[in-house]
Order: sequence, then C-alpha cells, then structure tokens
Amino acid sequence: MYTMPSIFCDDEEVTFTDDIPSDPSQIFELLMGAVSEQGRAVVKFLVDENDALEQGAFPSEYQKIEAYTLTHDELTMRLVIEAMNQLSEIEPQLDAYVKNILSVAWSEVFKRMDELISRIKPFAELIDNLGPYVSTYSPPWSEDFSNLAQKQSESLNSILSAFEKGDPALLSDELSVNYMPVFKSTRKLFRDTIIPFLKKKVDAELLQKKNPSDS
Repeated sequence: MYTMPSIFCDDEEVTFTDDIPSDPSQIFELLMGAVSEQGRAVVKFLVDENDALEQGAFPSEYQKIEAYTLTHDELTMRLVIEAMNQLSEIEPQLDAYVKNILSVAWSEVFKRMDELISRIKPFAELIDNLGPYVSTYSPPWSEDFSNLAQKQSESLNSILSAFEKGDPALLSDELSVNYMPVFKSTRKLFRDTIIPFLKKKVDAELLQKKNPSDS
C-alpha cells in the first residue's frame, strides 16, 4: 500500500504549498535555503534512516526524511573547538620540526615536506572554514582575524617557495620568524576571543529557544 512520503526538520513536520518533490536532493536544497535564512544549516539528513550527508550521496527516492539543523554560531563553535584541539597537539611538533631544519640534511627535510604540510593543513582549513562566517556576520573580531588570515596565507606561500628553491635557511626563517608567531597569535585569538564570543551567542540562542516569550 502506497503511503505519502513525510519530511521532518528538527522533529517538526514540513509542509509544502506545492507538490512534494520526489528527489531527496531537491528536498535538501529547499531545506538548506529555508533554514539558512534563519541563520541555520542542515547537519544531518536522514533518508529512510540513512544519513545522506555522511554517505556523500542521495538516493533516488524516499519514504521519510528527517533533517536536523544547527545555528551557524553553534556549528562554527563546534568546528573551531575541534580544530583547536588538533592544533594544541600540533604546536610542539611544529616547534620540533623548526629546530631540526638546519641540523639535518636538506634531502631529509625535503622528504618530510608532506609531513609538514599535513601538520599545518588543519590550521589552514580552520582559517578557510571560518572565512564565510566572518564575511556574513562581521563579528567584532573580524579585522584581527582577517589580518592574521592574510599573514598566514603569505607565510604559506613563502614556505612553499622555500621548498621549491631548496633553501633550508629560508624555510627555517619563514617558519620561525613568520609562520609560528602567526600560528600562536591565531590560536590565542581563537582561545581568548573567538570561542568565548561564539559560546556567548550559542548560550543566548539556547536560552531564547527555551524561553521564546522573552525575545
């Protein structure tokens, strides 16, 4: 017996003024557009109990869709905290790498280039991932963040240039004089300013959700 497909978002049933789309990917796009206007993003998209976002593919049909969202503030806070936990482990490794550059053969340093890139990649990704949030909401720390993001980008280019030139002295100077100070300053900005700012916003949003009459 045929049953009409059902769609829920944050446990509330979604109704459509027109016909319900039969393609789950269309449903996802519609929901993303609708919730983004509310400062939210879809973080889980269950199609007949399978998470299409986790699997990286949408099925061709469905009977029940369950979408779950987070505010942009909470989603950003979670991403930042996860990345910061990674970076706290990476910093001593980078310090050790910098100290060893001039004491080992360049061939060894060059062979470990991929290792260095893999260590600094989470930092670059954190900066990139936060960019859209900063440009959309212009938080009070946006200028400090943008300045550090620019310095980080310039330093990365110089690091790659040092590898291309086969210049260990240039690589050592770039990492110790420019990259590591930017790395540490950015971590401090996140720890002392950005995370507390996001946490305060998320706490206010949760309080408003519990007491909507107070808004």
